[in-house]
Amino acid sequence: MSDKPESELRLDALYAALRNGAAIDREAAFDAAMAELACHPGQAWARELAEASVSEAGEARLASATRAFLDACGCVPGFDQEPELLGGLEAALDAVRADLRATGVAGQVSLVIGPDWFPTNVVVETWKGDHGWTSGIFPSDAADDLSALVAVAEQVREAVMESLNYQFMGKVWPACPAHGVATTPMARRGGGVWWCDSGGHVAAKIGHWAQGHTRHDEPSPQQLPLSRRVVSRHMRSGSSPRSRGARAWPLIRYASSSPAGA
Repeated sequence: MSDKPESELRLDALYAALRNGAAIDREAAFDAAMAELACHPGQAWARELAEASVSEAGEARLASATRAFLDACGCVPGFDQEPELLGGLEAALDAVRADLRATGVAGQVSLVIGPDWFPTNVVVETWKGDHGWTSGIFPSDAADDLSALVAVAEQVREAVMESLNYQFMGKVWPACPAHGVATTPMARRGGGVWWCDSGGHVAAKIGHWAQGHTRHDEPSPQQLPLSRRVVSRHMRSGSSPRSRGARAWPLIRYASSSPAGA
């Protein structure tokens, strides 16, 4: 027994008939149209469906009116109606799994269909049974490969951070290698990326985080001791105070922990 309201069940039935090329239930079409007109009397596409459902013009007009009605209502098929949508989510999850491995997270993640708190959606479950803190992935999120990739990456991010005890330990995933702060998935220039909000830059493409690029507990440069920051800064720039014509003693003074004259 479905928990969906009758109005949604009617729309599901109309969509299924269109998808399968089957005869459309005229009574269901008429009821759906009249329910819409009761709330919005001026909707021409609802009026057309009501008229087509009682007309003798044939199935072609009824099918066309039904399609226009569903489009206007923003009807999106669910995972139960379009199982192939799950294939796109699985492909996206494989890409994010590569980033988990590259950042040293060995636990397994998988898709769970129809969680108790949002039966029409899909969530990601980690090795600890965590699912993140949102409603999950909506069927509309799986409409294309890019939106599916970003949606799955966000769900993995939330669930993994829960399993890493983010609330208590402050561990983020995946951490920007340049700033040591959390990144978020987004669509950018036609692809999915991990975006560093702190630095305003792309940390990596989703699914292409370099092996060993960073660990989820890697400290940011600001968290390093002063001596390591000074040495690290000159190593990254490929220069030193001496190479720029400056005196070398500041580097020796801050980099060394031994007493003067030792």
